[in-house]
Amino acid sequence: MAIYGKDFVILYIMKLRYIITSLITLVLVGCGGHDGPEQPAGVSRTVLVYMAAANSLGDGSYSSRRWDIEDIREMTSAVQAGALDEGGRLLVYHAGSGMVPELKEITRDGVVTLRRYEGEGSPVSVAVMRGVLDDMRTVASADEYGLVLWSHASGWMIDNGKSPEGRSWGVDESEGKGSKAKEMAIPDLARALDDQHLLFIYFDCCFMGNIESLYEVKDAARYVVASPTETPLAGMPYEENVPCFFSKVPDLRQVAKNTFDYYDAKSGSDRSIAISLYDMSKIDAVAAAYKNVLAVNKVPADGYSQQQYGYGRTYGNRFYDFAHYVKSLTDDSSLLGSFDRAMSDFVLYTDNTPSMWGGEINLIHCNGVSSYIITGTDDYVASTKGYYDLRWWNDVVSPAFGN
Repeated sequence: MAIYGKDFVILYIMKLRYIITSLITLVLVGCGGHDGPEQPAGVSRTVLVYMAAANSLGDGSYSSRRWDIEDIREMTSAVQAGALDEGGRLLVYHAGSGMVPELKEITRDGVVTLRRYEGEGSPVSVAVMRGVLDDMRTVASADEYGLVLWSHASGWMIDNGKSPEGRSWGVDESEGKGSKAKEMAIPDLARALDDQHLLFIYFDCCFMGNIESLYEVKDAARYVVASPTETPLAGMPYEENVPCFFSKVPDLRQVAKNTFDYYDAKSGSDRSIAISLYDMSKIDAVAAAYKNVLAVNKVPADGYSQQQYGYGRTYGNRFYDFAHYVKSLTDDSSLLGSFDRAMSDFVLYTDNTPSMWGGEINLIHCNGVSSYIITGTDDYVASTKGYYDLRWWNDVVSPAFGN
């Protein structure tokens, strides 16, 4: 029998340690190091659908339907039909009624839960939204990011404790309705989206195509799709739009057109929509052109026929067509020419049905973006709904009123 020397034993032990270390490394690498499925080769874009659905859209109050669940089914159908075949990842932050909020990924193999957010706060809080956006970048890192904001909304108007009179973006009724509901004012939304540098935001909710809210979030994304009117309960057609989000160059014009076509094909009161695509890099030029008009006149001409986008006690006299209003302020061809050019660069696509809700509002003078018509520094609606806290007032409008 051979007797092995000390040097051989040492060498044997070193080799054994190397093999064990290598095996451990392989196991750790194989376990992932990230919280979701393996990222497909060639991924360049992650889209997050942020659903604040603990409200009437997600509790069966409207038509006994869970609109959040239906939309997730549509997204799943689109992915299974090949929407992600060229790469990309579709995430959903789902804060629905009677559930712990979850971050999910929709894949060809089904819906995968990446994380649960038990006890971490309201989905309409700045901290939670920023946390979810951070998680998106961690588990689904990509070159580009898109965001869909799904919930109720009321444009620039803040919550006044009497839901749904004023809710800006998002409603969270997980702890109760009415005064117990939590909502997110537009300046808070802007803080939540600060430094995100998104490629696009799609507001799948009502009234977010207003110049005040758009200006507030102007640094958050290059493009925005939104409606200056109410959006019907079904929201956007996800089966048609998800593939557009993940085309090599996202076809946002087609996304907006798909939404318009979906509702324009309906009849009666269901044939109701206005939808627009905005280039947010051009909004400052719109603001500058508008300031020049306000420096000349702030009061619409006699005979000005308002184009409203909202109606009733809650939304009537809150949202007017912006361009139609501005053109009532002056007949100076130079000022209006500059404004028209700025608006043409800003509004890349817009379309609308002839009316909303079966003729409650006739959409005649529509140019794709709404505005509140401010009367001064003591405007009652502005003072009770948070208008004076907005960047649009402070940067653009208030100088014309001596502020």
